[in-house]
Parts: sequence; structure tokens; C-alpha cells
Amino acid sequence: MRIPVGAKVGIFALIVMGGYSYFANSIPQIESKPPQELSLEGGNVTPAQLVKAGEEIFKTKGTCEICHRIGQKGTRAPDLAGVGGRAAKMKPGTSAKQYIMESLLQPGAYLVEGYPNIMPVVDKPPIGLNRSEVWALTAFLESLGGTVDVTLNDIPASVGSAAAGGAPAEVKIPGDPKGGEAVFQGKGGCIACHKAGKIGASPVGPDLSQIAKIQTPDYIMKKILDPKGAGTVAGFPPGVMPQTFGQALTAKEFTDVVAFLLTLK
Repeated sequence: MRIPVGAKVGIFALIVMGGYSYFANSIPQIESKPPQELSLEGGNVTPAQLVKAGEEIFKTKGTCEICHRIGQKGTRAPDLAGVGGRAAKMKPGTSAKQYIMESLLQPGAYLVEGYPNIMPVVDKPPIGLNRSEVWALTAFLESLGGTVDVTLNDIPASVGSAAAGGAPAEVKIPGDPKGGEAVFQGKGGCIACHKAGKIGASPVGPDLSQIAKIQTPDYIMKKILDPKGAGTVAGFPPGVMPQTFGQALTAKEFTDVVAFLLTLK
């Protein structure tokens, strides 16, 4: 009995698909899980382990590289090369670890000349590091040209209390992100100076593609309404951003633009 060619092809296809299915199902499956919060409290950790953990935080959850560089000038903030060595000389009467911790937890307390007060508090939203993470990050920054001597007891127990209760509630702005994107590209003229994700490419002003990851809604709103009062981002000319958005935009257009910027993470 002759089997039609079409039937042969169908049988062959079923055999091949069955083989692939068996092979795929025989491979152990790895479950994808979100990264766990770092917790070092109560555990024995060497300075080297602490520094390694801090470097990872610097590059990931801390989002430090959005503004800072190590060994080259950043677009928004000082170069951190050697900061562990020079930190003790920045503020009289303050040790290196004290200066670094203050810079992370009270960034507006002492400003490096030429840089505005735009750094967010690292243990509050939108960054929200916990106590262990602040400890590790401090150790990493100390290691850049200095001696790692920070202990967990140096980090106030209240640090990271906002992160300890879980993820902070997302701030909801009563605006339409799509409408805000239209204002950003149109009436607001923001695209003439800024890049924002997939739109824009101008280097006149800072890249806003991750602005919601490093700044609070309060700062973003203030920067639109009072750009001069919010400070000039390092590396960009002062006074370029118009001071008239508060008058030029309607209340709806303003909230729409803010809602759009808050999607840029």
C-alpha cells in the first residue's frame, strides 16, 4: 500500500515537532525572579564583599551612573574618582565616611562648587535604598582612593525606613502622559533641547530619558515652573530653559507634561 506524499510529509513534521518538544521539556527550566533586596544586618561580611555589593548598587538600584562617572566628568554631577581619599578634606571636621553618608542622605547640606542641588536622598523614593544598601554604597565610595572603615552602626537605624515597608506607593499625577508627550514635542518646544526616550536627540539640555528614575515629582514640577530656582545642571549653560512655562502652559498641559516625564524610567 502506497502512502501519499502529503501524508508522509505530515507524519515527518509531527515526528520532528515531537522531538523538539521532548528536547525542550527535558531541559531544566529556570524561574525568573526579581532581584532581592540586599540585607547585610546581622551577617558577617568582609570589607571586600561589602565593596563589591556597593559597586553593584552603584550601577543598578542606586542609579548613580545616570549622573556620576568614575574617571570622567559626568553630565550632571562630579566625577567620583578618588572620592574616598578627598572626602575627608571636603568639609572641615568631617571624616570621609561622614561626608559620604551626608552626601547620600542629606545631599543639599554641602554642595560641590559648580553643581546645583539636584541629587535626591538615596533612601527615599524614587531610589529607596535600605540601610544595608546605604552601608554597602558608602563602603564602595570609600574604596575609591580611601580606606573602608564604615560599619553598620555608622548608618542611622532610621535610614531606609521608607524602603523597609515595601515599595513606595506610586505617585499619581492627574495628567495624561500621551497628551504630555504631544505638548513636549509641540507647544512646549521641549524637544528642541531635550531627548526623552525615543523622541528627540538635541544635546542642548540634559537627556531626560531616565528622569523619573532619579528625581521626585516635586523636583520635576519645580524645574518646569522655576528652572532657575531649581539650579542649572552641570555641563549645560545656565538660563537657557525658559522661565515662562507657568504662564505659557495651561494647568492641564502642565500636569500632562509632568505625567509624561514620570513615565521616563
